[in-house]
Amino acid sequence: MRAILEMFSKTLLLTSALALLIVLVACAPREDSAAGAGETATAIAALELAVAAAKLEVQRLKDFDELENLSGIYGHYVDKSMHDDVADLFAADGIVEILGRGVFYGQDRVRQYMHNLSPIGPRDGALFNHMHLQPVIHVAEDGQSAHVRSRLFVMFGIVDTNAQWGSGVYENEFVKQDGVWKLKYLHGYQTFYTNYEDGWAKRSSAIFAPYERLPPDGPQSVPYDPYPAAFVPPFHYGNPVSERADNYGRPQPPPAPTL
Repeated sequence: MRAILEMFSKTLLLTSALALLIVLVACAPREDSAAGAGETATAIAALELAVAAAKLEVQRLKDFDELENLSGIYGHYVDKSMHDDVADLFAADGIVEILGRGVFYGQDRVRQYMHNLSPIGPRDGALFNHMHLQPVIHVAEDGQSAHVRSRLFVMFGIVDTNAQWGSGVYENEFVKQDGVWKLKYLHGYQTFYTNYEDGWAKRSSAIFAPYERLPPDGPQSVPYDPYPAAFVPPFHYGNPVSERADNYGRPQPPPAPTL
């Protein structure tokens, strides 16, 4: 937010400078009116470009802020089993692929998947903290799509029953529709799950399987095994310093099923 305010202040300063320049140039005496007019037009054009660039930078910073918030909002809704609120975050043609459960196409199927997980709303004795950490955000040049990589950390438990630690990586794609950011493709990789008593030093869970009661529309797009196997979910970006771009491949949404 501080960066946004700084860029907004910069935009205001540039706009004020443009207005002041116009006034000064208009009031200054000129022996050669044609040359003076040319200088004025050049100066105004340069400042207009600077103002446009500052406005674009402010918009990009707002996009970053909104995308980071949207990722966190998703996690808070999942925490409390607010399934319809989760589904509402998706575009109409959104996709969910999560933790080995398979792929579900379209907002209606996303809603079905969420409702399949549990009853709606928080329950006494149940804990399902669903935290998004270390966000890495890239907005497309046209400002209409974005990718966000974040780390999932889960604390799951049912009192007097069982408790688990869990972790994963989200590589999500977002789309801006009518000025609103929405989830286009949510891809969650399960990197480990383990029971609380033993921890990851003694026990780890296999990758989750599709639900028999809710078969997916397609299989998972990236085959892998979670911890203790050494698997790195693919990155949507190359190395920002060296520009290396091997990064275990690129995540791509699987094609929609043929009806």
